[in-house]
Amino acid sequence: MNEESNEELGQRIASKIAALIEEQGTNPGAVAKAAGLGVTSVRDLLSGRARTPNVATLVRIAKVLHADPGDLISPLQSDPQANALYFALNTDNQRRVRAIMRALLSDQEAQQSGVGVS
Repeated sequence: MNEESNEELGQRIASKIAALIEEQGTNPGAVAKAAGLGVTSVRDLLSGRARTPNVATLVRIAKVLHADPGDLISPLQSDPQANALYFALNTDNQRRVRAIMRALLSDQEAQQSGVGVS
């Protein structure tokens, strides 16, 4: 298995954060301010100077960008727009969305197994 270096991880995280910043029409300074961070800490992260960012910093940035902190770290791609919409919902509506998704998955599994298919 090919392990990812700290530098590669830092580049991937920076790339995801930069994409979210661009998609949301904001800038590193505004993200830093909203996250209670110094502008240089976000710029260092985006430029690659901060190769292994602090987890607490990533959590704060993710919250501001309405993203799941795990999505910033994960090599798997997710839909940042869907994440932003989900995290903009209150907890009751997030719970409803999860229930709908579970129901859709159950229906899909039933269709794939041939159960309930007319």
